[in-house]
Amino acid sequence: MSLDKTLWAAVVSVAGIGVAAACGPNFPWQLFDSRSEAVAEPISLDFDSKVKELAAAPTGALKAVESEEPSDTPEAVAAERREADSGAWRGQATGATTFLMRKLALARAAENGDAALTAGVGLPPAVTTYIAGAVEFHAERYESAAKYFNDVERLPPAQRQLRAVAATYMRGRSLQKMGDAASARAAFRGARAHALAGAPDPMGLGVASLGEEARLDMLALGFTSPDAVVPPPNMDKATAVKHAADAVRLYAQQAAAGSKIALLSLREVAAWLIDRPDFLQDVASEPIVRRLLVTYVVARNGQEIWGDGVGDDESAERVIDAILAQPDLPTGDDVDRLAALAYQTARYDVAEKLTQTARLPLGLWVRAKLGLRRGDRGAAVRDWTAALGAATASAKGDLDDPAKLRLRGELAVMRVAEGQYMESLRLLFPVAENYWGDVTYIAERVLTVDELKTFVDGLQPVPSANAPSYGWLGLEPRASLRMLLGRRLIRAGRNAEAVAYFPTEPRKSDDHPLKPLPPLADEARTYVDAVAASAPTSRWQSVSRAETLFKVAMMTRRQGLEIMGTEGPPDEAVLGGNFAGGIGQAAPVDEQDQDPQRLKANRALLGPDEAARVAASAPRPDVRFHYRVLAADRAIEAADLLPQRSQAYAATLCWAARFAKDSDDQPRATTIWRRYAATGAYQPWAKSFGGTCPQPDFQAARDFWLKRLLAWPAETARAAARHPAKAAGIAAVAVLLLLGLGWSVGRWRARSTVA
Repeated sequence: MSLDKTLWAAVVSVAGIGVAAACGPNFPWQLFDSRSEAVAEPISLDFDSKVKELAAAPTGALKAVESEEPSDTPEAVAAERREADSGAWRGQATGATTFLMRKLALARAAENGDAALTAGVGLPPAVTTYIAGAVEFHAERYESAAKYFNDVERLPPAQRQLRAVAATYMRGRSLQKMGDAASARAAFRGARAHALAGAPDPMGLGVASLGEEARLDMLALGFTSPDAVVPPPNMDKATAVKHAADAVRLYAQQAAAGSKIALLSLREVAAWLIDRPDFLQDVASEPIVRRLLVTYVVARNGQEIWGDGVGDDESAERVIDAILAQPDLPTGDDVDRLAALAYQTARYDVAEKLTQTARLPLGLWVRAKLGLRRGDRGAAVRDWTAALGAATASAKGDLDDPAKLRLRGELAVMRVAEGQYMESLRLLFPVAENYWGDVTYIAERVLTVDELKTFVDGLQPVPSANAPSYGWLGLEPRASLRMLLGRRLIRAGRNAEAVAYFPTEPRKSDDHPLKPLPPLADEARTYVDAVAASAPTSRWQSVSRAETLFKVAMMTRRQGLEIMGTEGPPDEAVLGGNFAGGIGQAAPVDEQDQDPQRLKANRALLGPDEAARVAASAPRPDVRFHYRVLAADRAIEAADLLPQRSQAYAATLCWAARFAKDSDDQPRATTIWRRYAATGAYQPWAKSFGGTCPQPDFQAARDFWLKRLLAWPAETARAAARHPAKAAGIAAVAVLLLLGLGWSVGRWRARSTVA
């Protein structure tokens, strides 16, 4: 991209100036994954917000008017229609608005300026004359165009007012094309003067003229030539430095007035100057240029705009070398930003010197990183704390909002290293939407259940169901943290306490939008009641208990993610279970890290008992979708209580095998199948065992032994009829057993009588 993008502003009926859609800063939403790198990373500041501070906006009611794409006719037509409808043309034009718009279209379509004047008869003289000049400008007849624009200037004040700003601005554009830079500069300043005096400026050309004037300075330096020698052969260094400083100042004023095009232009100027090392040291002597250069290379989001390489290491090295080569280092607020650049370029000795007397957030933050680097963790934490306190105390300062967010996150990492786990969560939770992965890790894996409960109970009440959702979190962070606690209490077996932490509002169903799902609190209560009902009771109620255990198994499988799933790994309830990882973390550090130095640095920032806490808080079992394993366990417990030859026994084992498959445990599913094959009765549906399972018939299981007893005589008779010899043998044995039993009882009674 070149500064020619500023030419989008107001050519002819040009009504808009193009705007680059800036990509917002993308901080990592998890810092604990690699905590040592997170706290040691160079500080980045937003380019756009900082360059607006380079210069004050021009005085007066000037405003930037910029569209997102280079466009001419549509916005111009709309602006002129609004102007005509407002009554501004009254007394200078004849005809209804629709008629006047047709005249405008004919004038714009004319082949030359004179034809435009003829086609526009009936329009206000300033409008027609301006269009004539615009037609000539489009045809690259710049001298003729300048004449028409100058003719607007010569109209009586009452008539000239309508296009005084636009005509003077375009006369400057024409003069620049003709190579008359001095006259063009005067014209751009004249356009601003007209706008400040109250002349209509619907196109925002008063602000755009700042960029055009700045462009004159850059052109004088040879900007449009990639191989330009700076300064040019006919220009001394002092003049060249002044041109660069004036350009930056004008662009900065344009940016301060709200122009996004100016932000792009400032990037271009910075990149162009950095690419000229021989000139860079000279121009870095100008404070406003130096501040631009530092802001540019420290920018966190520059690389996302047009791929222009903002913030790359080579650029940063060139800039700091040029600044350090000056006779004196900068003073005032520039010192802290230079310290950030020194840290970024590993000039730690310079950064230490610059931050000795730091008092503002940025300088304190740099000093904190330096303290950690030299092993003084106590001093580092004090400076991190002081930096956040200073940044929070005032809405203004040397840190933008995303930088304050990152500062808070880094201090949270350091609090964990000191064992202040609750304080870390207190730091992170106000920015939970940004750092939900870190909040999840601390809340779910580092704090004990009671510590988390204390934290949650101390929060303000959760907003009503009508409160807005929070991005990918879906719920307001407090509601999300309450659910995280509720699920953790379920996993810990503290069911009675858990229900109160689930939301009581009905849920939306993706499959049936008009039919809401029951509140999670209701489902959690149903689950808790079922678990309580499944406790061991009388041996004669084993089938009823089995039925309740099976209900628990089904709820565990179907609602387990919502009721007991982990927010982070291994279940990732926050992501609907769709991914195995992404938010939160399963271990304090990645022990498989192949970089031994990074692994050592990460271990050095662990809390005193953090690893033990993480191990203690792991779900049981610690596998993906762990609740599916629990569902299989409950189904097997139910089968243990059922008659083995019953349909309920077979069906319950079928479901257990299916749950095992759902948890990717095929060996267990096979073991369950073998148990059924060895102990259960034939079932016609068993060919799809562990796949499609019927509902267990628990009522039939209750009557199983009674029916077997009642059916025994008939079954015995049928067996005897089929095998008479065998039946006679069995009968004889039975008679002998009965006789033996009678004889034994008789002898026992005789001995009892004698005694």
